[in-house]
Amino acid sequence: MIAVLKTARREISRHLATAEPERVTAAQAAELVELFAEVERLSAAGRVLYARRAADSTVWRREGHRSAAAWMAAKTGTGLGEAVASMKTAEALESLPSISEALRRGDLSISQAREITTAAAVHPEAEGALLKAAAEHGFRGLRDRCAQVRAASSSARQESERYRAIHASRYFRHYSESDGAFRLDARLTPDAGAKVVSAIEAEAKAVFEQARKSGNREGSSAYAADALVALVTDASGRSGRGSGKRAGPGAVVHIRVDMSALQRGHVRPGESCEIPGVGPVPVATATKALSDAFVKIFVTKGVDVQSVCHVGRSVPAHVQSALEERDPVCIVPDCEVAHSLENHHWGEPYVKCRTSTLGGLARMCAWHHDLVTYGGHELTGGPGKWELQPPPGGAPVDTG
Repeated sequence: MIAVLKTARREISRHLATAEPERVTAAQAAELVELFAEVERLSAAGRVLYARRAADSTVWRREGHRSAAAWMAAKTGTGLGEAVASMKTAEALESLPSISEALRRGDLSISQAREITTAAAVHPEAEGALLKAAAEHGFRGLRDRCAQVRAASSSARQESERYRAIHASRYFRHYSESDGAFRLDARLTPDAGAKVVSAIEAEAKAVFEQARKSGNREGSSAYAADALVALVTDASGRSGRGSGKRAGPGAVVHIRVDMSALQRGHVRPGESCEIPGVGPVPVATATKALSDAFVKIFVTKGVDVQSVCHVGRSVPAHVQSALEERDPVCIVPDCEVAHSLENHHWGEPYVKCRTSTLGGLARMCAWHHDLVTYGGHELTGGPGKWELQPPPGGAPVDTG
């Protein structure tokens, strides 16, 4: 086996050393591209299939590497994160024979295999459907389908736990490139990311209009970068801080959810609750008003839209004023947080009752609101006698 591969490598190296692309026809060049793509897929498949066994050796230790993944990163010329992902894919393939066979045949790229294994590892019954999706759709379509499969849950609790794990791993980082450019990197929950994107897109339109009037022409990504700076530094003057102005509902977040999933409280295979262009979110997110963006929830049944709920502006001004007077601090007993309170439709979510009355509303701090929305806690009692009940089997929460 090793001798055969070494021979193949020599032949490919010999061809490339003397290759003159301009001396072949366009049709031949296209065929060569396809052949090299097949060779690349097969080579990558071989690398991943043998990765686990290579990790068992002492080669990487003898060569002074910290780990097998670090050794693989050095040998392949990729980043450590890419090498770690390859190792995880190799491990997952051991229990997913159909995906392993497709990879061996060269039917899948490593990127496709990685997406499918992360989804099939959670829902093995979806392995066949995901392989079919890989054959029928492009990579983006496959990635979206895998995201839907990963989002399917057996309960609202499991769905919320997955969301809270993402929230717990959130971060913001920045660094400088070799030419001095400033770079950003962040990890957020899908709904938080959607709010950021919507705000930037809304601001970018204003940046574009201003640039157009002055005769400047640049790419949309450049305007988005300017919009990000303007929003963070409040250079636009549209946020209302210090300018005496209030921003209009320029940022819009759309959430699409299946009616059956909304009624049940979590997504099952074949259903979805997602922010288009961003990805799946828990059903609980679809029932929670996002405080700093205008939210539209599209409740669907098959291809039909059953109803549209404009959550972000669901509370009439006079009701909001009365609510703020009645609940100046978080209503959870012993919690005295008075800033950035969120409206909670207790008893029955707005997407079900479609009404916003003072008796059906309560103001809560973000911490306790998340406990109710994602942590399985229940708000009971009503105005003047509120109680926060822990989930069945859970310990009472420290409300202070």
